[in-house]
Amino acid sequence: MKQQSRFVFDLETTSLDPILAETVGYAFAWKPEEAYYLPVRGPKEDLILDPDAVLQALKPVFEDPAIGKVNQNIKYDLLVLRAQGVNLANVSGDPMIAHYLLHSGERSHGLNELARTELKHENIAIESLIGKGKKLITMAQVRTNNVKDYACEDADVALRLAEKLESELAGRAGSVDHPAADAARLAELYRDVELPLIDVLAEMEFNGVRLDVPFLAKLSKEMEGQLAEIEKDVHKLAGKEFNLASPKQLRDVLYADMNLPIRKRTDTTGEASTDQETLERLAALGFELPKKLMEHRQIAKLKGTYVDALPAIVNPKTGRLHTSFNQTVATTGRLSSSDPNLQNVPARTEQGKQIRQAFLPPDGWLLLTADYSQVELRLLAHFCQDVALRKAFADDRDVHAMVAAEIFQVPEADVTSAQRGVAKTVNFGVIYGMSGIGLALRLGIDKKDANRFIDEYFQRYPKVLEYQQNLLAKCRQTGRVETILGRRRGFDTNSIRSWTTYQRRNVAEREAINMEIQGSAADLMKLAMLGVHRKFKEAKFRAKMLLTVHDELVFEVPPEELKPVAELVRHEMTTAMTLDVPLKVDVSAGKNWLDVEDVAV
Repeated sequence: MKQQSRFVFDLETTSLDPILAETVGYAFAWKPEEAYYLPVRGPKEDLILDPDAVLQALKPVFEDPAIGKVNQNIKYDLLVLRAQGVNLANVSGDPMIAHYLLHSGERSHGLNELARTELKHENIAIESLIGKGKKLITMAQVRTNNVKDYACEDADVALRLAEKLESELAGRAGSVDHPAADAARLAELYRDVELPLIDVLAEMEFNGVRLDVPFLAKLSKEMEGQLAEIEKDVHKLAGKEFNLASPKQLRDVLYADMNLPIRKRTDTTGEASTDQETLERLAALGFELPKKLMEHRQIAKLKGTYVDALPAIVNPKTGRLHTSFNQTVATTGRLSSSDPNLQNVPARTEQGKQIRQAFLPPDGWLLLTADYSQVELRLLAHFCQDVALRKAFADDRDVHAMVAAEIFQVPEADVTSAQRGVAKTVNFGVIYGMSGIGLALRLGIDKKDANRFIDEYFQRYPKVLEYQQNLLAKCRQTGRVETILGRRRGFDTNSIRSWTTYQRRNVAEREAINMEIQGSAADLMKLAMLGVHRKFKEAKFRAKMLLTVHDELVFEVPPEELKPVAELVRHEMTTAMTLDVPLKVDVSAGKNWLDVEDVAV
């Protein structure tokens, strides 16, 4: 192994949780159709090597920066090794990420699917080894000979996939979709951004975040009381008791008993709908019961998804909450979070804010947040080159307040928070292609007013509409949309129409416009994270990066490092990319994720 420039390694383990997992065996490959397996756990009757001795023998190779390491979803293996005291060096390939960059619109980038589609090979099914359901066992209980075949196949397939897909990325195997002339940018994105980011994400996942479990237990009881009170109010308004969770009983109350207007029917049965959108429409008409039902659903969802669920998955080994950041899920390149999803912890409602209060730094430390200000609007201004938008950002004006002043024809200083909220929704609605109906529903206003707001926006910023039309024209010609760093997504050119207007855009057209802006924002955030990570290592800060939430980064910082860390983070985030408008980052710190105040740097 020491003689190889790079090799594939694949760990077989006892758990999907990398921090709790024990290694069952190691598979290695560096030549196609040849692989090796080292068993360190298994049935007593099988030949098993000493796990500690093997790990210590392998550690120098794993930590050698001169030798490249490759595997499918290598971040998992990196975390397993990190939990066992090994710092894997030189992650140089991951076919899952290579395939995602080549085919971001496809849903699956898993090893079995890639083996099937790219190599015409059918992998051994893991169920044939460990079973499923009630008969599920761990890999440590499987006969070593069977594990060997499975593990060696995984390593060999990952090696062959990496060679094939990296060749496509580099343009050495150009195709119609990925001609050699423009594949180089994808190869750079893979080599310089996505692969180095694996280290950053693994460290963040390993760090985890501290959770105030007693606070959430108290909040859960409070929410129980709130739900019971709202349920009483609903029953009083309905004139009878019924099960709020039953669509049939709710349908009878809304439409038979109370005779409310039917705004939508279900696709399956054609019956009057009781979904969230329907309740919003009825609430917008002034009906109190749908409004109360929405409130009940919101609290119940927060309680079930966060307040009760998060304490149950605090890691018993670390006492912290560890999410998983995904690089290959969102087609735009945005990072997503799962098990649990910590990117959707709400920040707008009062109950949502209380949940953020439960995220804590270590005792005596602070949580620091760094948030890009209106980054997607800034990217829009950069791409469309609208003079008024660019000047607004250059002058550090509040763009939402500025647009509100124009929409409502009042001085900017007199804009109310409600008016600013309308303008903010219009601003982002324009980026995401929101229709007049969508805007009317979101704001609870008349459809005519919503359409007027949109029309007036495009009259004031004509370059925005021109930019979007040019982007769609280019998409029709090339069949794809690219971000600033060359990340791309393919589109069926038949779905991108030549005569489209803002009001009549379809889903594909809205997604094409969204791709360039949101995808470029993802590029920017990834560059910023790489910069911050690198500088933290150089400065030997004790501060740790914990979470990325779209345009925001969250850190835990000892008090003596607060100013230098805040300064460094702001500098790295604002200089990660050069645009035609300045980037702005708001940095705040406090005793939890909610109670943060601006840090002057």
